[in-house]
Amino acid sequence: MNIGFIGVGSMGRAIIALLIQAGHRVSAWNRSHAAIKDLEGASILESPASAFQQEVVISMLADDAAVREVLLASAALENAGKACVHVVMSTLSPSLMVELQSVHDEIGIGLIAAPVFGVPAVAANGELNILAAGSREAISTVQPIFDLLGKKTWYLGARPEQACIAKIAGNMMITQAIQSLGEATELVQHHGLSPQVFVDLMTQTLFACPSYQRYGQNIVNNRFEPGFKLSLGLKDINLAIEAARRKGLELPAADAVRSKMTSALARGYGHKDWSAFATQTVSRSFDHASQPWRTAPVKRSRRGNFWVTGARVTHNGKSFQKGPMYVAWESPEHITQPYPVVLVHGGTLQGTEWLDTPDGRPGWAQRFIEAGFVVFRVDRPGHGRSPYHPDIMGPMGPAFSYERAREVYFPEGAGETQWPFEPDDGPAFDAFVAAYGPMPADLAASQTLDADRLAALLDKIGKAIIVTHSASGPSGWLAADRRPGLVAGIVAVEPMGPVFGHTPGIGSLDWGLTAAPLTFDPPRKTPEQVRTAEPSTLRVPGLQGVPIALLTGETSAFVAYASSIVAFLRNAGANIHHLDLPALGIHGNGHGLIYERNSDEALKVVTQWLDQSLSVPDPA
Repeated sequence: MNIGFIGVGSMGRAIIALLIQAGHRVSAWNRSHAAIKDLEGASILESPASAFQQEVVISMLADDAAVREVLLASAALENAGKACVHVVMSTLSPSLMVELQSVHDEIGIGLIAAPVFGVPAVAANGELNILAAGSREAISTVQPIFDLLGKKTWYLGARPEQACIAKIAGNMMITQAIQSLGEATELVQHHGLSPQVFVDLMTQTLFACPSYQRYGQNIVNNRFEPGFKLSLGLKDINLAIEAARRKGLELPAADAVRSKMTSALARGYGHKDWSAFATQTVSRSFDHASQPWRTAPVKRSRRGNFWVTGARVTHNGKSFQKGPMYVAWESPEHITQPYPVVLVHGGTLQGTEWLDTPDGRPGWAQRFIEAGFVVFRVDRPGHGRSPYHPDIMGPMGPAFSYERAREVYFPEGAGETQWPFEPDDGPAFDAFVAAYGPMPADLAASQTLDADRLAALLDKIGKAIIVTHSASGPSGWLAADRRPGLVAGIVAVEPMGPVFGHTPGIGSLDWGLTAAPLTFDPPRKTPEQVRTAEPSTLRVPGLQGVPIALLTGETSAFVAYASSIVAFLRNAGANIHHLDLPALGIHGNGHGLIYERNSDEALKVVTQWLDQSLSVPDPA
């Protein structure tokens, strides 16, 4: 046969040699003529269009972009001979193959997609697996060529894109085999077993197939001469992910592999065999705090942010927004918990309080996500990303000092043993205090804003668990007061107190648990009426039956407030539980227990309580 060949890489050279040996007349075109000038027995073509004057054209262009440039943009197909059959042996996207089929139908020439499984060395021996899709008539025309090049032709259907998706899915599976080989060999090596012995065992028993055998030897011998270049393998993984996206599918394992391959490409491995990305698989430093952007485990989640907006107010004849609240959200790939968690930061802090701990471990936000919860993390109005200006929100209180931080979190002689850095670690202390700002001077107004924005957040996201810390404790009580049907439960970590307490420089809890008004039944119109009432009569309808956990550490000054808060909440009608860590065998914690050394242990107490205490919503 007279065969035109477009795109001559290492695979193409092996195929052309076989064709010429079998007596076929081959004319080749390549963008770089220098790359094919030494092809023995082949004629050199000046343009891809001239290849389509042959009986059969085999194209092996690198990717979709090359096909569009060489075949479509150049109009190379327009003057093709009517008897010509075009065999596309490249790995292309199904969508481009559909487009090519339309062009070939319009011109009136046959189109076959015939990507292959095999590397150049396999091609040189005529042992490729050929994945063929197209009309049976066209395939029968070129079957003698396929018989020469491959040990088997797999007919996959009448539509050429069917062969494309089979090749893409197959290559995706190979990359996942490489990934598993990399992880498994690293694992056994770290436990004292020879990777060579392990790979020999696996590839002669459970995984006795060419892919595992070939790439397993590459990995254990650190030998990555290219059979199939990593850059081309990454192209195919991208094709798989895009093909899935077009059908509304997600490929989590393919996404993970793509990340590893992209990292290997960035490190200069693109010209090596694609199994080289296995070297990026597991090895990492255990010190996540130094450069976590390089060493921390990759997590898969959905995330975003939005604003709970504030009211428009007028100042000096112009309109401004008062007290918006920034909300960052993140959800796990698979949501397993019935209610989301709303994390409300303490006093003068911001939503970052729930992120990484001072010693670089995942904080409660990440741990809740890992446990299957959707997490909403707020910056209370006037804190963090939620903007503040005194003309709109009133004056701020005093700045938060290093001395105050030490007094609250790790006072000398208090017995605190879980604090995550040493008291004399200046840089660590600097990083910790950096997140702090002042609180609004008007505590009642600040709590009112917090509660109003949290209520609006609940209106948007539905029934949720509210987790507060320290000075945000009152915000949880007030949110339940405003939206009683939308609070599934409250976890109050070391909440502000005691009942009717006064904190110098911050303010007083004039309404018992809060500085802002609470709703009582029977009604209480003033703080004085609340203070002088018989405690058992201070029912709060919004807290009626709400599961509440009060979590306290061993050495914190805030633990002294717990008894009065528990009693008030019990009288209010809440289903209150005091989770006292030392009583549960967890010792040495202070006010910052959410980010202390044993923060995961403290959180386990909370998640177990949630499992036991919250009612599961009716699926209907």
